Amino acid sequence: MLEGFLNNLRDEFRFLRGNLLTLIVSWMFLYFTFSMVGPFEAPYIEGLGAPPIVIGFIGSIGSAMLSLARIPGAYIADKYGRKQIIVTMTFSIAFSYLLFVFAPDWRFVLFGMVIANLSLIYQPALQAIHADSIPAEKRGMGFAASNVIPNIPTIFAPALAGFLVETNGLVPGMRIVYTIVFFCFIAAALFRLFFLKETIEQPKRIKLSELKGAFSASLDAILDAWKSMSKSLKFLTIAFLVSAFEEPMFRWFTALYVTDVIKVGGLDWGLVNAASIAVAIVFGFPLGKVVDKIARKKAVLLAYCIFIPFSIIFIISTSFIHVLLVFIFFSIGGCLIMPAYQALQADMIPKEKRGRIMGTIGTLNVLATVPASILAGFLYSLNPMYPFAFTIFAGITVCLIVILLVKEPKIREA
Repeated sequence: MLEGFLNNLRDEFRFLRGNLLTLIVSWMFLYFTFSMVGPFEAPYIEGLGAPPIVIGFIGSIGSAMLSLARIPGAYIADKYGRKQIIVTMTFSIAFSYLLFVFAPDWRFVLFGMVIANLSLIYQPALQAIHADSIPAEKRGMGFAASNVIPNIPTIFAPALAGFLVETNGLVPGMRIVYTIVFFCFIAAALFRLFFLKETIEQPKRIKLSELKGAFSASLDAILDAWKSMSKSLKFLTIAFLVSAFEEPMFRWFTALYVTDVIKVGGLDWGLVNAASIAVAIVFGFPLGKVVDKIARKKAVLLAYCIFIPFSIIFIISTSFIHVLLVFIFFSIGGCLIMPAYQALQADMIPKEKRGRIMGTIGTLNVLATVPASILAGFLYSLNPMYPFAFTIFAGITVCLIVILLVKEPKIREA
């Protein structure tokens, strides 16, 4: 009986090999650092002298730089291949975090964020090589594995960051955290250098002289990519452009709302994030399998049936227990929506166009966060509740678009 169970388990996860396994291992280093930084990033910038409106501005500048980088990034992914740009820019991001470590004020953080986001020129290549590495019939489980496994080491990361902040103070504690980020990025870059394999046949070597016209060529490629999308993929993209407005609201102002308004301490806030990760690990694979069994569209809508009511509960929260409950259910919703959206997108896009179209969608999503970050800072300055109230209306809009205008393909792309 045990042997049969183990054989079934091996068959279920046989797709975890090669590039997919390499990406997952490298993400284990990176997710660990993101989980340490995320709960305290905005408070750290505030501690370096930035008011909420400036924090929103910093987020907006970061998104703008990422948008600029992604435009030629999509072009590079399909013409020059995936590996060389991914490895080079992972090293670049690592060194950008030294500016976070030694920042005397928020301006240095802004400069570091500009470098880090420009280095994310490799994102379209990363998305393409990721999608290339997962069999069509295993996309729900494959994207779930990519979301769940890298999070396993991160369970204690937020609590560790909370402990460092509580014992050393916010700013000194976060300097230690960002030092850990630097070393983890170096480790991830080295792992990708040695083990990642190119998926494009006979890729050209990147030459700076050839990249001069890449930006204008990339703009044309983005327009062509939009034209080549199916009607349902265009509506799905529009839905998640609306959803993209939610991300900076939560990224930049959740921690400030929790610590400044609800008055949750640093260590408790770290524990909330740790619990959220633990829930994602427990439910990630079962809900990823649900995405493969039911329609992807239904999984997206089910996720929003969780997000919307618990966003309301978050706004009226008054204690650590309330915040803990909200983030547990946010995590369950995330286990549904991420693999469902990624799988639905991959189902609709042919492999040979995946770099350009995924790059275009990602670029548009990032562009949407540019005004969203500024809007979030403005709304938070008016009333800390307003950014989160806005996300509720955005979520309802996404649901209506998906219900009325998005249709799943009858035949999934390979």
